[in-house]
Amino acid sequence: MDGPREAKMKICLRAVLVWVALGFNLPAFAQQKDVVDAQIVEQLNALGKKTNEALNNGDASALAALYTEDAVLVTGTGPIYGREAIEKYFVRLFQHIRFTNHVGKSDQYSPHIIGSGRD
Repeated sequence: MDGPREAKMKICLRAVLVWVALGFNLPAFAQQKDVVDAQIVEQLNALGKKTNEALNNGDASALAALYTEDAVLVTGTGPIYGREAIEKYFVRLFQHIRFTNHVGKSDQYSPHIIGSGRD
């Protein structure tokens, strides 16, 4: 049977092993915390492209289709609730404004993880 001294040594050994394992893995975790999944970036770029196309074509229906049914569009005149109301908003907007070469461009830091120091 193990005595108190052997039990204490086993606990210390386990603690050291955990500390060593974390020591090797923590730098990897630290490097990954600000990384955004490449697939998400690709999806956001595709969404931006669809938005640009809909704006340049004056297509309120295609633009509204990019929003969820319960979306809220915040404008300078107040919020607009729901996809149907958002489409009506863009129909009215396109009666007064025509986009000919709208190009949305994301920056190198977008998207980023909140709390990464760039928010």
